Amino acid sequence: MWQDRHDRYDPTMSIDEGHLDRLVWAAGEITRWFPGAARDLPWRRIRTPWRALVSEFMLQQTQVSRVAERFELFLESFPSPMAMVEAGEEAVLAKWSGLGYYRRARMLHAAAVCIVERHSGEVPQDADTLESLPGVGRYTAGAIASIACAQPSPIVDGNVDRVFARLTADASIPGEKGRDSRRWNEALIYVSSADRPDLVNEGLMELGALVCQPKSPQCLICPLSERCQSYQLGKVAEIPPPKPRPQKKLIEMHVGISWFGKKLLLARRPESGLFAKTMFPPDVGDFGSMEKLRSLGEVRHQTTHRDVRVHVHLFPEKCIVVDAEWKHPDDPGLALTSLASKIIRLARSDQAPESGAGASSTSSG
Repeated sequence: MWQDRHDRYDPTMSIDEGHLDRLVWAAGEITRWFPGAARDLPWRRIRTPWRALVSEFMLQQTQVSRVAERFELFLESFPSPMAMVEAGEEAVLAKWSGLGYYRRARMLHAAAVCIVERHSGEVPQDADTLESLPGVGRYTAGAIASIACAQPSPIVDGNVDRVFARLTADASIPGEKGRDSRRWNEALIYVSSADRPDLVNEGLMELGALVCQPKSPQCLICPLSERCQSYQLGKVAEIPPPKPRPQKKLIEMHVGISWFGKKLLLARRPESGLFAKTMFPPDVGDFGSMEKLRSLGEVRHQTTHRDVRVHVHLFPEKCIVVDAEWKHPDDPGLALTSLASKIIRLARSDQAPESGAGASSTSSG
């Protein structure tokens, strides 16, 4: 039955009949539950494939509340793939400033270019074609296809994985061999049984975000508790078991600060690598002379996989560094990472006590 509808179904992955029935039942329960429980989020008010694509890129590793604050303003600047292409990557990076993980912004721009060049400016509506776009993986493709285009495409993210693991009492460790294939098969059976793929998929993610949370799950108000095996066995707190976390990679950087009035010397990071293509204080080694520098302190920044420690050094005013430019740090057109903003705040805090006479004698920003 399921294989006829989706060629990505794995017929070698057996699913217990009880689990299969439970998944079909869950789709019906979520369809009834979600309309009354859904949060009012900006990308839900008007549904288009482009808005869905942008929201999925923005929501990766960023809190929903933060994306909700920025979403409409971002869309005002880039209401369509063509508008984003015409604005250029630098403009996208600038508008992305503060959201972190800038590679997502670069890949979103690359996806827009692909949509314009290969799809006449229209976002594809099927998951396979969506997955061919830069930066779009299987989950993102399925989310756009099902939620914005009503296609019966499966999705698996952290929330979906947790709900299905508890529903079926799957105590396997995330990353364990066969686990991902099993989860995608379950997601396919689940969405294929529904009349409204958009409701069941988005509702499933909403359930994981609001009710079936990693810690303190609210089982008493969960629409699936009646047939949730983990709940019935008293093992909700144990399932799924935590995934072993790899040790974070320590990265140390040394950057230089040089002022020219209210403007700061900034350089664009390389095309690839950490903080690629964003504006950042130059590396200390790029300054011609190491004399008269003074340490301002250290700025720390944590990402999912990295522990970044930046040693900040003050150089004399008006230094010259190849390929660096004088920029006003408050320029809204600058693509600044949150780490760069932290470094600038540290530099300004050092400058503040002397700003009385000094600031008035500097050039205007």
